[in-house]
Amino acid sequence: MPIAGFGTSFATEQSIRDALEAGYRHFDTSLNYMNKDETIQMEIVMGNVFNDVISSGKIKREELFIVSKLEEWDHQRDRVPIAITQSLTNLGLDYLDLYLIHGPESTERKNVSLVETWMGMNDVLESGLTKSIGVSNFDRTQIRSILGTGVVPVTNQVISNPYWTQKPMLAYLQSHNITMTAYSPMGGITDPDLLKDAKLNEIAQFHRVSNAQIAMRYQIQRGVIVIPKANHQKYIVQNLDLFSFNLLDYEMTEIEALNKH
Repeated sequence: MPIAGFGTSFATEQSIRDALEAGYRHFDTSLNYMNKDETIQMEIVMGNVFNDVISSGKIKREELFIVSKLEEWDHQRDRVPIAITQSLTNLGLDYLDLYLIHGPESTERKNVSLVETWMGMNDVLESGLTKSIGVSNFDRTQIRSILGTGVVPVTNQVISNPYWTQKPMLAYLQSHNITMTAYSPMGGITDPDLLKDAKLNEIAQFHRVSNAQIAMRYQIQRGVIVIPKANHQKYIVQNLDLFSFNLLDYEMTEIEALNKH
């Protein structure tokens, strides 16, 4: 999985094209993600773009790493193959590279255990509809509940940024050889003022990069996958430029100290 990916919630067709042009190959989406205008599912938008670039020979399917997610209304074991098939139809693909349980919330309400849902995820893995499976928004107890009931999830996708470092979660996942994927790496709706932070700005000026690049480079150096979203070409390109500089050890410590959650 490329450590830097592209988030697609409320994205546009042009932003997907710009991201591919900039060099992104890892794209994160879900069945319930809509485009910026909230008129069409992002999977369908992405499918149209992927069909164009693959059929033209510009990019091969195996060069892409496509992630989608199982929504809460499909947590029953027999619904998982139906759900992933719908996503594949929307995307115009034969398989996903990674399929995630979007969240554990619905299992209690619908009398579906996480183990049942996870077995459904194992089913679609075994049938070749996805190359790997993982989870999103799981806490440690929920992850423990599925360990030993099938393959180990390859990642847990959670909110994480310098204001919400998720340090205990990262340590737990690493102890089980599970990666962490950070959504809202630039603050998102929970911490909208993150990119105005004085310390991030100070470090960014020293390295002559943006505050957003500092926030994401922090994750890269922890071994955390990032999936920022942007609809402006300038930021799409900038958000992928994370490998031309390194944060110093004391800078990593200063960023860790910004944690508020």
